[in-house]
Amino acid sequence: MNAPDTTTPGAEKLLEYLTRQLVGPAGGNCEELDAEDLPDAHYTLAILHPKAVPSESVQSEQLEDSVASDVDGDTDEPVATAYQFMPASAGISFYVTGKPELNVKVWGARYVFREGAKKRRDGKWVHSWIADPGSPEVHQVAPGTVESVTVQVLKGAAELHVRWRPMKGGWLATTTLINAEQSAGDRRTDNERCIFQAGLECAPAGGSLRPYPSPRLVEPDEEELELAMLYRHSPTWAAGHGCASVWDSDSDLPGWVRMSFLPHAEVKPVTTKAPEGELAYDTDVLRMQFLQDESVAAKDLKKKLLSFLASYEKWHQLRGMDSVPEEFEETKAQNLNRVAEAIERIREGIEVVTSDSVARKCFALANRAMLMQMVHAGKDFGGTDKARRKTKFAEPDYFGEDFGGFRWRPFQLAFQLLVIPSLMDPKRPDRKAVDLLWFPTGGGKTEAYLALAAFEMLRRRLQQGNKGLGTAIIKRYTLRLLTSQQFQRAAGLICAMERIRASDKTGLGHEPFTLGLWVGEGLSPNKFAGDGEDSKGAFNQYEALIDAEKPENPYQLSQCPWCGTRLVPSSKSEDLNDYGVRATTTSFEFYCPTDSCPFHERLPVNVVDEHLFDHPPSFVIGTIDKFARLAWDERAKSFFGTSADGEQATDPPSLIIQDELHLISGPLGTIAGIYEAAIDTVIGSLGTDPKIVAATATIRRAADQVQRLYAREHRQFPPSGTSVEDSYFAKVARNERGRVYAGLMAQGVTSVTSLVHTCAALTQSLMEIDPDDPEKDTWWTQLVYHNSKRELGKTMTLARDDIPSRVQVIARDQSKMRANLNVVELSASVSGSRLPDVLADLGKPWDSKDAIDILPCTSMISVGVDVNRLGLMVVNGQPKTTAEYIQASSRIGRDKDRPSGLVIAHYSWTKPRDRSHYESFFPYHNALYREVEPTSVTPCAPPALARALHAALVIVVRMAAGLSSNESAGDFDPGDPAVKSTMARLERRISAAEPEEAARVSASLRRLAREWHESADTAPGKPRLRYRSSGGRQFTSLLVGFEGGGSGLWRTLNSMRHVDTPSRIRLLGEENER
Repeated sequence: MNAPDTTTPGAEKLLEYLTRQLVGPAGGNCEELDAEDLPDAHYTLAILHPKAVPSESVQSEQLEDSVASDVDGDTDEPVATAYQFMPASAGISFYVTGKPELNVKVWGARYVFREGAKKRRDGKWVHSWIADPGSPEVHQVAPGTVESVTVQVLKGAAELHVRWRPMKGGWLATTTLINAEQSAGDRRTDNERCIFQAGLECAPAGGSLRPYPSPRLVEPDEEELELAMLYRHSPTWAAGHGCASVWDSDSDLPGWVRMSFLPHAEVKPVTTKAPEGELAYDTDVLRMQFLQDESVAAKDLKKKLLSFLASYEKWHQLRGMDSVPEEFEETKAQNLNRVAEAIERIREGIEVVTSDSVARKCFALANRAMLMQMVHAGKDFGGTDKARRKTKFAEPDYFGEDFGGFRWRPFQLAFQLLVIPSLMDPKRPDRKAVDLLWFPTGGGKTEAYLALAAFEMLRRRLQQGNKGLGTAIIKRYTLRLLTSQQFQRAAGLICAMERIRASDKTGLGHEPFTLGLWVGEGLSPNKFAGDGEDSKGAFNQYEALIDAEKPENPYQLSQCPWCGTRLVPSSKSEDLNDYGVRATTTSFEFYCPTDSCPFHERLPVNVVDEHLFDHPPSFVIGTIDKFARLAWDERAKSFFGTSADGEQATDPPSLIIQDELHLISGPLGTIAGIYEAAIDTVIGSLGTDPKIVAATATIRRAADQVQRLYAREHRQFPPSGTSVEDSYFAKVARNERGRVYAGLMAQGVTSVTSLVHTCAALTQSLMEIDPDDPEKDTWWTQLVYHNSKRELGKTMTLARDDIPSRVQVIARDQSKMRANLNVVELSASVSGSRLPDVLADLGKPWDSKDAIDILPCTSMISVGVDVNRLGLMVVNGQPKTTAEYIQASSRIGRDKDRPSGLVIAHYSWTKPRDRSHYESFFPYHNALYREVEPTSVTPCAPPALARALHAALVIVVRMAAGLSSNESAGDFDPGDPAVKSTMARLERRISAAEPEEAARVSASLRRLAREWHESADTAPGKPRLRYRSSGGRQFTSLLVGFEGGGSGLWRTLNSMRHVDTPSRIRLLGEENER
């Protein structure tokens, strides 16, 4: 049995209001609509129109509305079928065994026009039930001697068509409710012939429902078998046709199935709490205050950690006794073997942190740093921005009772213990494995790998001395918003580590721990000062900042991570000490404006490329596409420990963190795989192979993706057990409220009209249900997600015009109408300096003057936006992937102390994928993570090699073979031992990603080396080769911008952000067809 629905009543009320506004009757059983307010325009769902082919004008209107947006939008081809715009029927299919008799309930209503004194003008459309849902018509139907039956229902207004098809000892039944009327060709008359609020429910009279059969055309692979086993308790019981299908989800064997035009499903959260009962252990081991305490005896620490592990071992033993169908026995064994491997790795981690003195100290100090970071992330400190403090800032007592409640979630501690041995010993076999932290969005992945980053920065200094300085960690993201947010979080950790270093007298050295943001100039300045009219330098931006009446911070660090003091005042200040920035034409740094803050002198954070190259940070955070700059800029060698004079001053980075791994796919992943090979080659040539840790909430075929990106095996943590409900570290919380998803697909109106009706109803709902409800802040800000910028542009216009107009129509009391909507956009069009302000406004409550009412957004919202108050989203069109859908919709309903979040999936009937997702809405959302599609990464495909292999060659030669300077491009010789060795290493690394393509990779590299060597010919009178030449006859360029003009040997990417090539399209028709 499933747990009872725990949806917050507020979310249920929102859904009820939305249903009344879109399905009806909003005014009750005897509702009256004005004469000009045609019912089929007033309502958008659950309407069966009279039979007719829609006119060309109506059809073209809808098709024009659904044309694929633009190159970054949905490319789903529109459906062009005659009867789908004004559908006359809807139905469901299901599978029954035993006797095929069915009990079928049907209901529906009419709107009849009653003329007034002035006939048409003051007449009313009056609602009347033919049969209402509380007292439906009930019909018992059976196949008899034929396999299909048609029955007159709803007093002759409709037909019930039932078809049975024998299948595997049972019957596949399809029941369809059809409007029996013919169109009169007149819209008013047709409105009277429509069936509104149509409904259909079926229950087996003599047999029973069984899971809906799904024909399999090919044998399932290992991962598909695993998913089938994990989700075996979430079968599909029915399929919809022109509607969705729902069933009795409170039973393991549903007694009925029903068609629904506004289906909803609750996706339960997972709990990460420590287990209870026979798996319980002393949870003191999760307390950061305990783990950071170096005075705790090693044997006591070991005892508690082993007790923690023993609980996981006991769970593993219990799962071995789980019963699964025979076809899953081998899959079960494979999963439990992976669990056993994880247990042994955690055991080794416990041994390392309790027996190795360096590991013990690093583990304790990393926990101390994370405790301090979490304290300062709170609203009393760095978690909220504040004006410059006039009172003395007091350092909190981290080890007192006030902060005794800071604990690791069990999976976070286990993951640290699992990875630590491979950080301590680079020769361990699991050093070469990519440890993939797979956990639902909002589960706490960031804190887990930040703790590992802290451990590794500490380890390098304590174990390697001066060689351990320099850049230790590289952490990359694909989206600039995500990078910006994670940068703020990491800044708190670096500040904590700096406080520890300053107070520690045992070997952390005099060089500060630092954090650097390495991103494009659209997000942060790349140089100290601009040239000529260039105003993008940090100093130029500083001058503009202090002159602005309402200054906007362009530097991505909005407040002191330690005390929360704003680095830029909210309005112009004559006191320059209110600005936490020092900038000249040759330097840049942050500091906290509050005099008593420990970071008043300097914050250990920087965002300017020139500073980062001169002072390589301990921890580099960047967008993945920025690493394309490695081919262009020799100064980036400092990130790999190489000084300006070419000496290997420090070891190269030893830990690489890739968050949101699922985003490194498709064209971006394909190109990134080649650059990844270059980075791997450089680090391996200069030191030891780095440890790679990745994280995601949504991925399929992870083994293939990791192999092609990193040429390594992967280890997923936590490994699955025998059911998706329980992996020990994450359990589905059946008794807790979850996120509610609802879906709708309007037919008979354009998708734009449907979106206006939907958004307007959600906007006004809070004023109609209970305007004084204190929980309404959760749903006050409505996020409207789009698949393209073009669609977003439309919604920005609708939100300022059409949606407020519709709110006026549906508001029962004009005094309670929600007006003066604050509409704000969040997309790639928003400037980097504006992003922090938008995020800040998203966190402001409904009664704030800056509270956002409607936020049209794109995929930028889908990762890294952690605003706990958000609870309402409309997803306008099914995103390209289920992973994107999960990531985007997970932005709302994140706070367990708030009411349920509500996601409305708004589908278009003209798009086949939208229709398919709508008709399978209920089963899709009952097993959402199962539906994540596999992604493709093909770095050795010929177009990818042609696009980026030469850049990889340049990177390894510049960064690892001693030819870094611009002038040394002309010194390239493939026979040189250093060059030859580095090229061979690159070839092995790329070929390892796709071994079947080794011959192509080898031939391509030889050709590139030959081309380069020939260009480097120093014959008299021939221009000298440079990596990049400014022009003139004296020099020639090896690299030239991919999209820009100029001449050079190889067109080379400056960024990986746009890697797919546009195609020319020529339209052929009668006039120009050849």
